[in-house]
Amino acid sequence: MFDFPMQERPKKCRKRFIVSLNGEARVLRDFGKVFSMQLCVEIQRVGDRCPFANESVQFELGRGECLWLQGDSGSGKSSLALHLVGLRTLPDAVIEMEWKGLDSQPSEIGMVFQQGVLIDSLNVAENIGLALRRARLDSSAKSIHKALEEVGLASTHATKMPGELSGGMLRRASLAQVLAQGRPVIVLDEPFVGLDESAASGIVSLIQELMTKGQSFILISHEPQYAEPLATNGRDVHLSASPQVEKASSGRSLPHWNFVVRTGLRLFDYLVISTPLIIFAFLAAGVAISMLFSELLEATSVDALRKQMIDPDPSLFKKLMGVEIFQKFVGYEFDNLTSQHLPEIRRKMFALGISRGFIVELGPMLTALLLAGRIGGSYAGEISMMQATNQNQLLSTLGVSPRRWTLGPAAIAALIAAPILTGIGVGTSILMAKAVAMSSSYGLFDNSQQFWQALAEKALVYPSLWAYPPFVSMYHSLIFMVIILGVAEIAGRMRPGIQPRDVPSAITWAVVGASLLIIVADWGLSQWLLYLSPLQNPLG
Repeated sequence: MFDFPMQERPKKCRKRFIVSLNGEARVLRDFGKVFSMQLCVEIQRVGDRCPFANESVQFELGRGECLWLQGDSGSGKSSLALHLVGLRTLPDAVIEMEWKGLDSQPSEIGMVFQQGVLIDSLNVAENIGLALRRARLDSSAKSIHKALEEVGLASTHATKMPGELSGGMLRRASLAQVLAQGRPVIVLDEPFVGLDESAASGIVSLIQELMTKGQSFILISHEPQYAEPLATNGRDVHLSASPQVEKASSGRSLPHWNFVVRTGLRLFDYLVISTPLIIFAFLAAGVAISMLFSELLEATSVDALRKQMIDPDPSLFKKLMGVEIFQKFVGYEFDNLTSQHLPEIRRKMFALGISRGFIVELGPMLTALLLAGRIGGSYAGEISMMQATNQNQLLSTLGVSPRRWTLGPAAIAALIAAPILTGIGVGTSILMAKAVAMSSSYGLFDNSQQFWQALAEKALVYPSLWAYPPFVSMYHSLIFMVIILGVAEIAGRMRPGIQPRDVPSAITWAVVGASLLIIVADWGLSQWLLYLSPLQNPLG
């Protein structure tokens, strides 16, 4: 660990933290408590990964003071603040923090993020109540209203959701949440960005009022007209960007606004990334269903029929008439016939079950149910988030159709991927069926050629194209994919006032709704197929 001496200060009532390169802090001294608070920070740059070029940075912050942390974009202001808060480790830097007059921990520094951040599934009061409970403080309605009052918000705002607040109100509510925990130092990361002059001036006045009450701030801002009135004399630090940080990135080789590029990326996402899911699902389904079907065929026996029709005990008269000899002769012929034809019957029934079950029914429906979550959920989440963050409105103002921007590439990629994934799934299940049918446990087929020949007779010979199993599998998968995308469009785009907190709900509705419609559609398509091509005679 790198360390270096700091300016000698009174050691009375001091708690000191040394932060090493890995960001771990350990308490070196703790001597009691005083009534004043002071935070002293000294940073030494020790490597090229440090985001700022300054060889060393020192600053002090007292009670009721404001430190202005300034510098060009990319100079490490936010990285330094996040390190002080404990959310990120500043690379290639040794930081020494010294608290005086406060029985504190490094986590006593709070932070108000850019543009204000609250948990969007909780209303304002619940957000503040969460902060109070986490700090083991009184979280009653009175305490919450007091916290709102301190930042200039009326109690009527307590029941509002974060998405219902203006930019200035959201920043005030975020500040109220951090203040409620009583943190002595609060980082304000660009608190004036996006605010009009009136709202920004209101935030300045609020911070000044809180400073008079003893609250300390570390202010990150590029707007000197608001930062200068707040910065305490001598409390400002300027960071210079490191040359390594300023280097331009290589960027993307292809522009993502290009329709073909976006379609290709969708196809990769839908097809390549979904393939392992399809393979493993059909591995399990193929083995389980093939074993069940083989067990049922194995249980098909003619022994009971033989005993009832051929082997009843003859009477003495029938014995004298030669009936017993006739029964034995018929039984012998019956055994010869069953030994010759029963295995073939079982093979044909198994092939018919595989053809009708895997290729026509199970393959398209199981693939569609999996893709309802994989593709439908992903697409619904994307378009609902774009709706919630006004990206669709932005596209409209640019003269770009939001539906064409998202639905076009998604539909093309999904309609290409669905039949291919269905084919991969069906092929996987057929290979599993072959392994089960040829295993020593069942022995339905003697060799691979026998299996493929029986399957071809049942899967490739049908009266019309619409009843041809491979074609049935393909158009079933396309119909199911249209259902998936249609439901996702309705769930994600048809709510103009959707908020980010509603995105999980939109995804859930898209997945559940599409799955239910797929099951109903599969039943309807099956009835139509039975009308076109009734089940074949397995002996034919």
